[in-house]
Amino acid sequence: MLVAILHRHPTMRQIFLIIFALTTLNSFSQKLDITTINKVKVPVTLLDSVAKSQLLTQFNGRKDSTLRKKWTARTFLLTDGKIVVELYDKQAVLIDNIEQLKKLEAVRFVKNTIDFLKKNISYKIELTFEKGKQIIEADNPKKLTQFKSDLPEWYDFEVYELSTGQILFLDKSENFKAAAIFPDIKTLASEKTSVLETAYGSDDDEHLMKVLASGDRLSDFDVSDHLLYPKYLEELIKNHQLTLVGQKVYVSDFFGNLYKSENGYYILIDEVNQKNGAGDKMRILSLRIYETLQDVKNAQTQYQEFKNKGVASEQFYQKISNKYGENFPAFVKQLTDTLPSILNFDKEQLSFDSSGIDLVDEALKWNGTDYKLFDTWFPSVLAYYGQCYITDKQDGKWTMYFDKESNVWIPEVELKDGSSAWNWIDFYKDLAEGPIPLRWTGDWDGSRKKNRGSIRAQNSH
Repeated sequence: MLVAILHRHPTMRQIFLIIFALTTLNSFSQKLDITTINKVKVPVTLLDSVAKSQLLTQFNGRKDSTLRKKWTARTFLLTDGKIVVELYDKQAVLIDNIEQLKKLEAVRFVKNTIDFLKKNISYKIELTFEKGKQIIEADNPKKLTQFKSDLPEWYDFEVYELSTGQILFLDKSENFKAAAIFPDIKTLASEKTSVLETAYGSDDDEHLMKVLASGDRLSDFDVSDHLLYPKYLEELIKNHQLTLVGQKVYVSDFFGNLYKSENGYYILIDEVNQKNGAGDKMRILSLRIYETLQDVKNAQTQYQEFKNKGVASEQFYQKISNKYGENFPAFVKQLTDTLPSILNFDKEQLSFDSSGIDLVDEALKWNGTDYKLFDTWFPSVLAYYGQCYITDKQDGKWTMYFDKESNVWIPEVELKDGSSAWNWIDFYKDLAEGPIPLRWTGDWDGSRKKNRGSIRAQNSH
């Protein structure tokens, strides 16, 4: 299919480029079958940023704003008729043609953001409450009764498994009735905390230990570190088919034994017999899973660097203060101008109003899961939200609060009544740990301010 753009007698260079593109596509992509509301299956290919860039180059990708899909960065048309829908994290979705793209009109691409699981691309189909009820009546799906609200008088919902294997979520809350279809429980749990707690929680503190000991490597987990009681060690070694390949390996303060599984991966487990705070035997072990031996070596290097460097703590706004000092307001326009490139959307899309906040929040969902990038985007998001608040509400001005204890300058928006538009501590923590939507952490409607009074007054005590 990709070779269709070649002339009848392709040159060696063209053949090389096609082979290279196909190799790239196979190496950095995966398939996703999307089932539409009409039960039509549309296969698409998920591309990482490398594969996306390669295809755009090889097939002369041309940005076409008329094909832009809502809640995505931009859309490109390739010379072979295929469509590349770029997402805010620079990954993309490859679609066979415009007709297939139209079938996905009601489909919204999302990124699973469960903290301890891998952050894969998925989708949802948002529906009205009435449409959700119609599907239940027509499909007679299986109700998943394990998912239920603890406080149905405030927040009530139902979860169903459709005949397609998809999951229907019906929000029955009095003030927010809606419905949506998800491809799986993981995608639903990524958006609904109540479902997350039931799907992945357990009353058994040793549940994950038992799963690991059974031979399951928890491959969908985004963390490689787990805890294990020594009583599970023999079973784990047997079921993972482990062979000892190294001893006294340090990636933390306690040394471990390195094993290789017959399935190719490595597991580093704390040695039981070593001095610790509880004596000469470890009561609980750390277990770390690595894909390659090089990953183990990298972990050793990182630990050594950490030991040499030591632990250094700093005030939340230390980096911003170091760079801008009390002159942060003078850099607000410059910072907001860089936001589209940092969060990967077109500059003309950004507006200083409620719609602009929705756009930035969506882009943050896709970029906020990479915590290494936080210091890159936080100053620009802070500048944008503050300026958006001032512009849209016609209230407030930029001021700088000096934290004497930490010797740090902190940007704030001071309102006409003398209070701060938001709590600067909550604003930082919510975005660093979430990110939480800007409307809430930035107190867009003022509801949180009613409960806290003037932030500046609090900080003065």
